[in-house]
Amino acid sequence: MRQQLAIARWAHVLSAGWVFLLALLIIADVLGRTLFLHPIAGTKEILQNSVIAVTFLQLPLAVYSGSMLRTTLLLDNLGPRAALVLRVFAWLMGACLFAAIAYASLPSALTAVRLGEYEGEGAMRIYTWPVRFALVGTSAFAALAYISVLISDLRGQNIGAAVTRPTPQPVPEQT
Repeated sequence: MRQQLAIARWAHVLSAGWVFLLALLIIADVLGRTLFLHPIAGTKEILQNSVIAVTFLQLPLAVYSGSMLRTTLLLDNLGPRAALVLRVFAWLMGACLFAAIAYASLPSALTAVRLGEYEGEGAMRIYTWPVRFALVGTSAFAALAYISVLISDLRGQNIGAAVTRPTPQPVPEQT
């Protein structure tokens, strides 16, 4: 699971860097429109495809860290055995959902490569296949993350502790 966590962290850092670059692109586009009356060509298409990629790149780490959306109202009022059953059900449903997304998205990703599918017209054409394959890959990885978390939970390991790094404790002064 260590390698999976390292890859999930790398994907998360990649998505954060991507968001930063998108912010710079938006600023440049706005300045170009405002100051020079000339926007950056393809900004809309780049942003449109990037939002999907950035979102899905963050999924695996969200699963491993236990930060996927959940309601604890029911879970907090159950006994330990029933809570485990509910968590196992949730892990399995998450794995099935993202495996289904990966499976359903693969044909369109292959078709996008075969057809050379792109968005945009004129000077800027953005190919869609990289984002489509990112969706397939990160969905499959999220399904694997759910299975890994399920196994860890069944073994009684603390899932969130594997992801969060321990905070350094202050060293007491010697007297």
